[in-house]
Order: sequence, then structure tokens, then C-alpha cells
Amino acid sequence: MAEVILEKVGKTYPNGFKAVLDANLKVDDKEFVVLLGPSGCGKTTTLRMIAGLEEITEGTIKIGGKVVNDVEPKDRDIAMVFQNYALYPHMTVYENMAFGLKLRKTPKPEIEQRVKEAARILGIEQLLDRKPKQLSGGQRQRVAVGRAIVRNPKVFLFDEPLSNLDAKLRVQMRAELKRLHQNLQATIIYVTHDQVEAMTMADKIVIMKDGIIQQIGDPYSVYFEPKNKFVAGFIGTPAMNFISAKLVSEGGKTWVVKEDMKVLVPTDKAAKLKDLVGKDITFGIRPEDIYDKMYAVAPKDEFTVKGNVDVVEPLGSETLIHANIHGDDIVAKVDPKSRAAAGQMIDLVFDMTMLHVFDPETEENVLAGTHESAQPKV
Repeated sequence: MAEVILEKVGKTYPNGFKAVLDANLKVDDKEFVVLLGPSGCGKTTTLRMIAGLEEITEGTIKIGGKVVNDVEPKDRDIAMVFQNYALYPHMTVYENMAFGLKLRKTPKPEIEQRVKEAARILGIEQLLDRKPKQLSGGQRQRVAVGRAIVRNPKVFLFDEPLSNLDAKLRVQMRAELKRLHQNLQATIIYVTHDQVEAMTMADKIVIMKDGIIQQIGDPYSVYFEPKNKFVAGFIGTPAMNFISAKLVSEGGKTWVVKEDMKVLVPTDKAAKLKDLVGKDITFGIRPEDIYDKMYAVAPKDEFTVKGNVDVVEPLGSETLIHANIHGDDIVAKVDPKSRAAAGQMIDLVFDMTMLHVFDPETEENVLAGTHESAQPKV
């Protein structure tokens, strides 16, 4: 396997559209890296530039220490798994998996050994004589992955490979792909718009927006330490809540205030926010850090706010409460025993150890790097 390095890589199309701007990324050997972002953010273009299917406009791409800017895709020693699987319908599973090796004039005994080993790893030995139309979506996905495995490439590239599968099968295939990575010890670059896929599979997540890399980090850091409002709102289901408010100093303490909402900022956080006191901010807090006061542990008034309940979604293991706080809609992920009902006022307790504060102009997270623990302290 090999590391992949992007240095100031950019892609500008003839019409002037900049799909990727100044991308700097290092994918370590044997690392599982996910390029994540909404449609049109440049993640697939970045993957295709690594594969050689798109020419880069500027910058350098290295695979295994070798600059590959002008190297043909077939000579980059990569294998790509596409969203639509790209299987040959007239060929059997065995023939699909062996096709690339035959083109390289690999000896027949070696082809047979590689195909059978890949089929064993993926649990599709019994499918080798079937054709794609006889397979389920999940089986076709395994065949596409198997075709990549038999080549034993330096790098595997996956372009939204699970997007055509139903929800239950996606969950199953996520686990299988992660297990496959552990078994193969492969370098994998994986593109998706699904943040659950990214969080569950990646060693490192690269979050993109409008062709620009917003943040690179492991799943923990991008979730608990988002660098800006976009990352904070994109990662997490339901998304982080944002409330337009003001920081106020009163009685020697710092408070987040909006009309009659007033919540105390912990001392260690307040010290990092002193330059914003008296200014407008965007206050961020995740749904799981908001509690129904009836079921919060030792709730305190200085962390409690009133909200008007709009919608209640009981999900069995938890309940989602959609509420409005002075014009800002929020979601709280609360104890399933909560009996909140639409139209009621509810007391909600914020775990202010987990607050985030964003500059309303730059949208940067002022408190990035300050959340030492994910454990609620309400």
C-alpha cells in the first residue's frame, strides 16, 4: 500500500468554475480517509483527480512518493469502486473479477487464486458462476469490491459505493467495508455525502464545502471540535442547534442571553470568550446536550430555559423534541419517558460544558479545542 499526498491541488473548468481550490491532504499508508460534504462540494472531483480521471489545473498529487500528475490512470496502481458498480452484464462474477487481471496478462493460475481468495474474503464463493442480473444490490457491491481487491493496488478509491442500497443493507455493508479494511490493511479514500458513513468508517474525515477543505480530523474531533459553523451543522443527526444571542457579563459571570433566555457560561469557557462579551454571537449546542428538566440529573436554574414545543417525535430509545426559543427552532434529544406535547411550554436544561460559540461574521468556532470530555455534566 502507499500514502497519498495532495499539495495545493486545484481544478478549474474551461468555463471558469473552480471545483476544487488549494487542496492540501495527506492520506497515510493503510489509512481509511473519507471525503465528506454536500453535493457539489468537490469531493468526487478530488477523488477523480487522484485516480487520474480528471486533469488537475494546479498543484501536485503523489502516490507512494511518486508524482502522478502526468501518469495515466492505468499506471497509477489504484483501483476504483463506482457508485453504479460498473459490472459487465454479459460476464459471470468470476469473469468480472478476473477481467482486469486478464488485460494485464496475469498468468491464469494466479488469476484463479486471486479471484477465489477475494471471493472468500467477501463471502461470495457461491456466486462466481452467476451474472450480475441474478444478484442483489449488496451482492453486486461485493463483486465490485472484489474486482478491486484482486488487483492488489496501492490505493482503493470508493465513489459513494453504498448510495444505491437500501437503509438496512447500507448499515450491513458499512460494517463489512470496515472489516475489509482491517483485514486488508489497505489505503482507502472514500467519497460520501452521508455523514453517518463517514463517522462510522473513517480513520480521518475531510469535510469539504464549495471546493474548499473545511476541516480534517478523526470522527471525534470533527464532531466535538468543529472548526466552523458549517462543519458543526453538517456533522451530527439531528444537526447542532444554533441560537442567535449575545454574551453578557453580569455579577462577575458570563451569560448567553436572548430576551428572557439566560444561561451561564462555565468559568473555563468564559475566560476564552472575554473578548466577545457585549457582542452578538451564534450559540451552538447539540440535541443530546439538551435535557427535559423533569429527567435531568440535578438541574440548575442557571442552565434552564423555556421553550415552546412544536413537534414531538418518539423513537423508542429516545424522543426528539422540536421547540422554539424566541424565534430560533431547536431540537432536543431527550429521555424517552418525557411526556412533552405539542403546544406546551417545556423547561429545557442545557449542558453548558458542551456549548459552542461561533463568530457571526467569520462563523469560526471560538471555543474549538476546549471540549476535553464528551461526558455530560448537567
